[in-house]
This record gives sequence, C-alpha cells and structure tokens, in this order.
Amino acid sequence: MRSWGRKAIIKNQFMEVHHHSHKPKNWKEYITEFVMLFTAVTLGFFAENQREHYIEGQREIQYMESLIEDLAKDKYDLSQSINYTITQTKNIDTVIAILSENNWTPENIKTIYRASLKVGGSRPTTFIDRTSAQLRSGGMRLIKDKKVATLITEYWQLITQFNEYESVGIHEYKLNIKNMNYKIFDGTNYLDVKNKIIKENATLMTYEKNFLIEYKNRLFNLNFDLKAYMNGYFYQKIEKKIDELQKAISESYHIAMPATPNKY
Repeated sequence: MRSWGRKAIIKNQFMEVHHHSHKPKNWKEYITEFVMLFTAVTLGFFAENQREHYIEGQREIQYMESLIEDLAKDKYDLSQSINYTITQTKNIDTVIAILSENNWTPENIKTIYRASLKVGGSRPTTFIDRTSAQLRSGGMRLIKDKKVATLITEYWQLITQFNEYESVGIHEYKLNIKNMNYKIFDGTNYLDVKNKIIKENATLMTYEKNFLIEYKNRLFNLNFDLKAYMNGYFYQKIEKKIDELQKAISESYHIAMPATPNKY
C-alpha cells in the first residue's frame, strides 16, 4: 500500500507539472508579435517626426513674422538716409556753385558757412539684425519657400555691398573733405550752429586758389558718388529688394504687410 501510494503521489506531481508547462509558440505567433512591435515603433517614430515638423513649421512662421517687421524698420531707416543724402547733395551743390563763382561777398561767405555744416557729415543706415542673425545661425534650413530663401540671401548680399561701399569709399571722401573744412571755416564764426546763424563779418581762413580748387574737386567727386551710386543705385536696389521680400513673405506665409513705423 505504501509503495502504491508513493507512485500515485509521483504520478500526480508529474501530471501537475506537465499540466502547467507552456506550449511552444509557432512561427506565426512570432511574426505577429514582430509586426505589432515594428508597427508600434514606426508609429511612434512618425508621431515624433510629425511633432518636430509642426514645431519647425511654427518656428518658420515666427521667423517670417519677425523678419517682415524688421524689413519695415529697415525701409523706414533707409528713407531717412535717402532724405539726409538728398539734403547733403543740395548743400554740396551750393558750395560748388559759390566756389565756382569765386565772388566772396559777405552773403556768399555766410551761405557757404551754412552749407559746409552738411557737406562732410554722415548718417549710417541701420539694418535690423534681430531675425537675420537667427536665420544665419541655422534658421535658414527651416525656410521651405525657395523664392523667399533666395530673396533673403540676395538682400543680405546687397546690404554687405552697401556697407562696404559706404564705410570705405564714401567715408574716405567725407573724411578728406572734413579735414579740409578745418582749414577753410573758422568755427568761431558760427553764432548758432543749430539755427545756422553766422557772424556778419565772417571770413574764410584761406582764399588760396589751388587749395579751394582741390576742395571743389573733392566735393565734385563726393557729389557724383552720392547721387549716382548711393541714391541712384544702392538706395533704390535695397528699397526694391525690401518690397520684393516683404511681398513674397506675405503671399507665401499669409502674413499681413506691416505698416512702415514712424519711429522705433
């Protein structure tokens, strides 16, 4: 009886162990699990990719909204530079006319003193670099519109050319003229610089013919470059490029054209 009992217990334990053992998976189940896992990973990847595209798309729009505002400020500052240069060339015309006349009446002397205040001055044009700096440091890759991207690059190139010409060529001309002004015009003859009030008995510091001819020649040179290259080329090209870029951004990204600011 004892032997039979032990056999029954062993048999029952074997059957219990055999009953709880797992059935091996067939190849179809492995494939199903792989497909499910691959699908989950793929969907996760696409979801993350879509999220990144959305974020980049929003950032692209923010860049364009910011840039179109910067362009409006650039255009305003450019208009101020244009007005300054037009006023300057008018004063240069006045000085050249008096030097050519070579008739040093008290009124002519006072007139040339007034005009001399403007002939060598400068008003650097300020281009807003707020958005452009971010675009240059990696943001350009977000610009999907090829036309807009091309116009941005062309605008930067034009500004670089303008700044180089103004800071090297024009600056050198004006510096030479200002140095000559110190030898022609006596500062004590200005009673009120702001209102351009000159002493009645004002005289030039020199009437030396060749020196004044050189001065006139330098003014001719500066005047030509200001009219032909600054006003006639760079200012017009930059203004046109701003208009093209603003229009392209507005149409491509459905952003309203900003009003040109009066001040900022």
